[in-house]
Amino acid sequence: MRKMNEYSRRDFIKKSSAAGLAAVTLPNMDFINSLEINEKFQIGATFILWGYGLDNLEPALKEMKQLGYHCFETFGWTIQEMEDKGIRLEEMIAKHNIPIRSAFCMTDVLDPSPSKRKEELAKLTSWAKLLKRAGGTLVEYCPASIDRKGFDYKEHKKTMVESMNDYAKAVTDLGLTCALHPHTGTPIETEEEVYFIMENVDTTYMKFGPDAGQLEKGGADPVKIFRDFMPLIEHVHLKDYEGGDNGYLGYAPLGEGHVKIKKLLKMLERGRDKMVGDIMFELDYDNKIKPAYSTFEAAKISRDYLKDLGYSFS
Repeated sequence: MRKMNEYSRRDFIKKSSAAGLAAVTLPNMDFINSLEINEKFQIGATFILWGYGLDNLEPALKEMKQLGYHCFETFGWTIQEMEDKGIRLEEMIAKHNIPIRSAFCMTDVLDPSPSKRKEELAKLTSWAKLLKRAGGTLVEYCPASIDRKGFDYKEHKKTMVESMNDYAKAVTDLGLTCALHPHTGTPIETEEEVYFIMENVDTTYMKFGPDAGQLEKGGADPVKIFRDFMPLIEHVHLKDYEGGDNGYLGYAPLGEGHVKIKKLLKMLERGRDKMVGDIMFELDYDNKIKPAYSTFEAAKISRDYLKDLGYSFS
């Protein structure tokens, strides 16, 4: 696996500066650890814990609001489904008084044909426009899922980078931020794949939206990745991971797994003055195995863990 050595660090800094991140430097951890936290980020929640369909969205918003989460994230295709059924997301947001911050959106990055790229771009653009209309600010972008058996990103790197550059520019041109979300079961899962893509995409348009639990599950080191790409982080999925068949696909309520949540939060609070997105609590839902907690209990355990760390909830 390629290490991010001093040469590649210099390349990354140079590229980031050329992309408009003037005078950016990768943070020195001794320096970060010496700083005081001036203000903590607000915490939102993704609705995946409550399920994957449109019918799950309103129950999720009710419990999120009850627990004091500041905002939420849903899927781009869920927003589109609402629109196609004549349901305005803005009305649901007003009803439950919890704003939307982001939408998780997936498109193909492996098919090199112009027709496929055009089709995927149109889909993503539609989702982004609906998100913006509802008050959202960020697309949490993820390449579409694939069969990873025998997959080698080196065989697809040109198409992957070119397609993601096109997608990210389209989102940015709409006035939103596009943040790359590495995910298990997609073309960007391993640490090597994360570093390759983030060192080669155009960071003028593609920012970073890491998921701590996904990185851990994919065999990567979340602390290292957060540290190395800190200047580009605009959104975070805060997820814990314990492994096993537990009804959460191996993930866990915050504080019940082995992801270094406290360290990651400390790094974010000291390494980022602000982000376009937020820190989003997330816990995946497995509809094949009954978990130990109800959705409300799991979200409450995670909220209480964060409250103990000094985070406030509305």
